[in-house]
Amino acid sequence: MSRPLRILLINAISPKVEVERRYPGLGLAYLASVALNHFGSKSIEFRIIDENPAGFIGSWRPDLAGISSVSQNFNIAMRYANLLSCAGIPVILGGVHISALPHTLPSSAVAGCMGEAEQSFIELVQAHLEGDFSPKRLAEIRGICFWDGDRIEITEYRPPLDNIDALPFPARDLLAIGSHTYMFTSRGCPYRCTFCSSSRFWDKLRFFSPEYVAEEIEHLARDYGVSFITFYDDLFAARRSGLETITRLLEKKKLLGKIRFTCSCRANTVTPEVARMLARMGIVSVGLGLESGDDEVLHYLKGKNISVEDNYAAINNLKNAGIFANASFIIGSPHETREQIIRTYTFIQKSRLDLMDIYLLTPFPGTPVWEYAKHRGLVSENMEDWSALDVNVYRSPGKIVILSEVLTRKELIALYKKFRWMRLRRNLLKIWNHPMRRDIPKVARRKIAEMLDWKIGPQKKRSL
Repeated sequence: MSRPLRILLINAISPKVEVERRYPGLGLAYLASVALNHFGSKSIEFRIIDENPAGFIGSWRPDLAGISSVSQNFNIAMRYANLLSCAGIPVILGGVHISALPHTLPSSAVAGCMGEAEQSFIELVQAHLEGDFSPKRLAEIRGICFWDGDRIEITEYRPPLDNIDALPFPARDLLAIGSHTYMFTSRGCPYRCTFCSSSRFWDKLRFFSPEYVAEEIEHLARDYGVSFITFYDDLFAARRSGLETITRLLEKKKLLGKIRFTCSCRANTVTPEVARMLARMGIVSVGLGLESGDDEVLHYLKGKNISVEDNYAAINNLKNAGIFANASFIIGSPHETREQIIRTYTFIQKSRLDLMDIYLLTPFPGTPVWEYAKHRGLVSENMEDWSALDVNVYRSPGKIVILSEVLTRKELIALYKKFRWMRLRRNLLKIWNHPMRRDIPKVARRKIAEMLDWKIGPQKKRSL
């Protein structure tokens, strides 16, 4: 080939949904950086996009494509895969959906990467360079699924990397990086909440070393002018000694106090000491998955090693350390009553929370909640419309999967709207003093576009 191999990587999001556009596709940037490190920039060239692959097919003419997708966007991923396949471009799928449900691999895809994909992706690119995507060749690559005739084959399990410091920094030059961006300091989570697909995808918890983390923060500040970083880990404060070391390293690099951070924590890990450590590091806002104000529901969702008392304590510990406390909640568990849902509503009212969000319990593949929903016949691997798993319930309340056995769809949606109105009132009052207010203009523009699409889109479809 006279020119470098061109690989188009696509983050299959719903482009009009603001929260899906908030951060660039860092997972794909890791794939690109690992492949560039392995093959060399003279041999391979990447583009990363999140919409309109048709334009790139004609203008850039890729030789290979990779698509990453969550379950609620899998119809979008399949549509892109069909488009690319019809143009003669081999397609590799990846992400949490195909990892949990490899038997949903569409015939338009050559293979699907399951779980942590960096090494599998390199081997698939090598197979493409050799012109050999035969079943025999693909069967030699661990951690993938592929079509062999009319059967989907799943190869030997590929364990996740033990030393994730071996990974180069993600190729952010392929992404749009603003002054507020995000990064990972770990992969995985030691907990197994019944609704969470992320902890199953990563399989086990591993940390980047404090030195790696501090160097990446310095890289973001120096090369991209970043002044605000969200740590996108499932559980940021899982390693206390690491927090202390990262803080010392940032101080040594003269970055302490120059960059502000946000992160996510589990309530029962946020002790007064941890809150003070986070504040010293420069964490100004923490997101908590509190889920419920009722102990019985909380135990169903997150296990019995956490309580509503822990939720209150985490909020207070953060607030006492001068950190803004934000939280998300989930209603609609199978046996959750109206009274239990109202307890969560009351919990929010009584708490010192700043920002909050609300979701209905959604059965994501690979989780115990998915297995429960499948047993009841509410979901299957043959679903025609995967957007029924969209957590943005307000967009299509009539088609979402309802798991409740005690409340009707109408009753549950009415309660969800009650929380949404509280969210609107609280967040409007709190956001003006919140560190996240810097994002208001951009988020507001995208939210308005999203709402217009939501309101006008269905009317257009009805008129067609």
